[in-house]
Parts: sequence; structure tokens; C-alpha cells
Amino acid sequence: MKKILFQKDIDFAQKTKALAISQKSQDEESFTHIRKRFVYQVAQVTNTQEDLEGPQIKICKQIDHKRRIERFHFQVYGSFFMNHNRSILKVGFQHTLDIDILWKHFSSKKSAILA
Repeated sequence: MKKILFQKDIDFAQKTKALAISQKSQDEESFTHIRKRFVYQVAQVTNTQEDLEGPQIKICKQIDHKRRIERFHFQVYGSFFMNHNRSILKVGFQHTLDIDILWKHFSSKKSAILA
């Protein structure tokens, strides 16, 4: 069985847009919960000489053998410039992926799936 939830939030005052997708599924071996989130914030730029850093990446994986839970967290954030109606905009972004797996019968071979 698979359940999917889609959520979209726009805040014009803060100039942000967020999209979220949540998916839960179950099969013979596991329960899986996957969450994806995309957040964007737009700001008008007057100084075009501003330096941008490269995107930052954060990855974390946890395995709890006692509770048979495997967790994976992946996050990328940064910013970029774009042209819109003859003005320069700076777009900050944050993309997140979270995967939680509850194994019904845990073995060390299964933990290599997300390795």
C-alpha cells in the first residue's frame, strides 16, 4: 500500500515558496516513509558584485539495529542569481530528502541498500 501527500505553501510577504511531498509505503519486508521538501526564497539584488558560495551539502545515515530502523538525511542549500523583468534576483534554496525504513526482519545485507 502506498500513500502520497503533496503540500504547497506560498508566502508573498516573505517571498518564499515551499513544496513538500510525503510518501508512505509498506511491503512484505518494510515500512518506508520518504519526505522531500523544496524551499525557495527570492530577494531583489542591487549589488551585482555579491559573491556566491557553492552549494552546501549535508548527508547523514543512521542505523538502529535494536529498533530495526534505518534513516537517511540528505540536504542541499545555497543560492543563485537570475534575471526577471530587467532586474536581478537572488534565489536562496534548500532541498531536503529524508528516508526512514522500519525493517520487519533486519539483516546486515539490507542495511547496504542505502549505502
